[in-house]
Amino acid sequence: MPVTRRAALTLTLSALAAPALIRPARAACAPVDLGAGIAFTRKDGSKGLAQREGDVVRIDYVTNRGAWTDIRRVKNGVFEVSRDVEESEEPMVGSSTPSYSWTYSPKIITPVDGASWSGRVKEVVEVTISDENSTVDRRRRRWDAIYRCFEPREVKLSGCTYQALTVEATYSGDGGGHSIRWVYFPEIGLGLETRRNGTGNGLVAMGPA
Repeated sequence: MPVTRRAALTLTLSALAAPALIRPARAACAPVDLGAGIAFTRKDGSKGLAQREGDVVRIDYVTNRGAWTDIRRVKNGVFEVSRDVEESEEPMVGSSTPSYSWTYSPKIITPVDGASWSGRVKEVVEVTISDENSTVDRRRRRWDAIYRCFEPREVKLSGCTYQALTVEATYSGDGGGHSIRWVYFPEIGLGLETRRNGTGNGLVAMGPA
């Protein structure tokens, strides 16, 4: 049976519309806010949470691996002032997780492209040993540190595009040194570690908590 002109036009329009009907909707970019909390995932599968607490940001780098602990408090995006760490998924018996604290001299900066900071970092490490007296083992060290801010760029995570900056720090002291690299998001005020002593563990996702 011959197809009328009107029917043919209807079929053509239906064919053009069909791909739009089956094409998945584009996900909206959900805004993030440190006050409400920001969830993130790293390449090794570790899930984390960052949230503002007064004048610091509390970053829990591992929330999905049993007793594994890596909680840090940070000022100005990347300057860590404390860290509690236990790199084991099973609870440890006999002592507390090591607790680190750091103070900086001179005053720390807020990262911007091309900026650098150099100074002295005082480190205190405390471990409470479970015995009759709950002995506290306390050690102190000093580091000479240099922070460099460079490589401004746009990064896309979970469908959202962010302005980002690389910040790298090197620490040297008696008997050795170490290095850390972060990706810092100036519009958010958040820095997340992506490399430590040459071992990378970058971000693969980030969004509202």
